[in-house]
Amino acid sequence: MSTPHIVSNAEEYLPRDTADVVRTVRDSRGRSERLMVRGGELLDEGLALPAQPTVVSLRRMNQVLDINLGRRTVRVQAGAKLSDIDRRLGAHGLGLPVVGDHRDITAGGFASVGGVSAASHKHGLFIDQIVDLEYVDTDGRIGTCGRTHHTERFQRILGAGGRAGIITALTLDAIEIDKERTWLTTDADRFLDFDSFVEHAYAEILRPGNAELQVGRWVDTAPLKVARPVGTGHVQLGTVRFGQWSSLYPTAPTRGLRARREVGSRARKSLGAIASAAPGKAGMPVRNAAAGAVLFAPKVQTLRDAEYLADTALSSSERGPAYRVGIFAPLSSYTSVFYRLHDLFSGHRERTGCFTVISAMTYGVRSRYLRAESAARGLPAEDHGLITFTCRLRPAALPSEQLRDIVSGIEEICRSENSLRYEAE
Repeated sequence: MSTPHIVSNAEEYLPRDTADVVRTVRDSRGRSERLMVRGGELLDEGLALPAQPTVVSLRRMNQVLDINLGRRTVRVQAGAKLSDIDRRLGAHGLGLPVVGDHRDITAGGFASVGGVSAASHKHGLFIDQIVDLEYVDTDGRIGTCGRTHHTERFQRILGAGGRAGIITALTLDAIEIDKERTWLTTDADRFLDFDSFVEHAYAEILRPGNAELQVGRWVDTAPLKVARPVGTGHVQLGTVRFGQWSSLYPTAPTRGLRARREVGSRARKSLGAIASAAPGKAGMPVRNAAAGAVLFAPKVQTLRDAEYLADTALSSSERGPAYRVGIFAPLSSYTSVFYRLHDLFSGHRERTGCFTVISAMTYGVRSRYLRAESAARGLPAEDHGLITFTCRLRPAALPSEQLRDIVSGIEEICRSENSLRYEAE
């Protein structure tokens, strides 16, 4: 499934040359010229632009245009960062229901990939919060669409993954919440076997209770080979298999809880900063420790802290080549999809050694958009769980033929389990 790349209209704040650029790219497609839309700065210095791209940067289109307190909506340009939007809303006692876990994610960028968060079990996807949008299509024409007007076009743009045009502005729903003063306590369950983790995750997604946020993480490493200190050959160490399910519930803050939050927040940010500066293989242990800091999150934190938990810690561990896939699994087949994906990746690792660390993250998702998308494909309209796998690659260890086998296996799982592929890029 491809989720939205949204585009907008408002000529008064549309970059002057955007429409011309879109037309130029369309006219020159026969010469293999490519268009890249960038909402903000690149988060990973290792990411490369396609060969000879035409880049449309929305970095300066970053304004909050209007906050409607009566309707509880906010209108923003596509390059506006969600963290900045949330701060502006916070002054009025409002907040965005769904935000990304990094502070630099933009509204247009998050919309273009659907937008999932640890609050999706309550509020759905980020695109469920979009009231209307303005866009420039591939012919350079400016248009508008939304929930109540040009709805077919609205759904087509939301499902186009950026191929239907460029988002320039969006109107978003907001909710009444003070994220700086809403305190959460973490109820964490930890697991050493995969079966127990999956069963627990399914039960929590099915009945989340009053949890404000919820997320599950699983890590499965390959055996580690180290050189013997004397002689030749290697020693093989054991695997590490570990999972955690976290549910975060509202709580009343005390002076002691505030102090614990401050200490935990500073320690996590410091570790993330150190990990970000640690280069190459030598820095891998530090980056893994940073990722582990997300599992052992502070017991108590504000809602805003929890939303950006991975901002400096997890992102520092995500460098290097990896194969990533996300699947929206209907709750009726959630456990089956989880097992089959895990078996697919671990089987390839055992046979070929192409992967090192296999990690998974899962959320509950109750989304109007996904239910409508399922119904449009003749599938049952039910709630979903998002299951994402990130498999670290050994250098040059995944030939194209093997990659085709993996993709074919994923497609078969989606077909047989009525699941939707989550295209996040």
